[in-house]
Amino acid sequence: MSLRQLQAPCIFLLISISLSVLGYGQSNPDQKLRDQLPGAWRLVSIETIKPNGEVIYPFYGKHPEGLLMYDRGGWMSVQIVSDPRPTVPAADSREDFLAAPVDQKAKAIDGYYGYVGTWTVDAAKRTVTHHIEQSLYPAERGENGTRHLVLQGDRLILTAKTHEMGEEHERKLVWQRIPADSHL
Repeated sequence: MSLRQLQAPCIFLLISISLSVLGYGQSNPDQKLRDQLPGAWRLVSIETIKPNGEVIYPFYGKHPEGLLMYDRGGWMSVQIVSDPRPTVPAADSREDFLAAPVDQKAKAIDGYYGYVGTWTVDAAKRTVTHHIEQSLYPAERGENGTRHLVLQGDRLILTAKTHEMGEEHERKLVWQRIPADSHL
């Protein structure tokens, strides 16, 4: 075999090796995971797990309601209403809400939580990070909340470590995908 006859297969082999080393033609694991999250998710449950394994429901009750949304552009929003749902103030406008007694407004805020921001994923760590831009809690603005994620069929399970009530806890939120053709 002449040198010229060997050149073409060798060049092809070198190009193939180079492309595989660079990852050309392979799927990006972050992008693959990122493609699975966009859409609307309905809250199924929130559990707080104590270090001894005990499950408690300190902030949202046993049957809270909520909505988590991720869009393909990288924006997200979460809204949660506790169980039992706040019933006061009975205002139907912002003006009436602002004029309500302070104790009624406090009850409404105690039963609600929400924030908006952007999101990123890390497929290797199996995490999603919420980059909080606006929140009901002003101190959360600019914070990053990283949650471990598990996708099981139409369920999204997000867990995070948190320090509250004087000890370390794990907060577990289970969400169910809302079909695109469905209405809340």
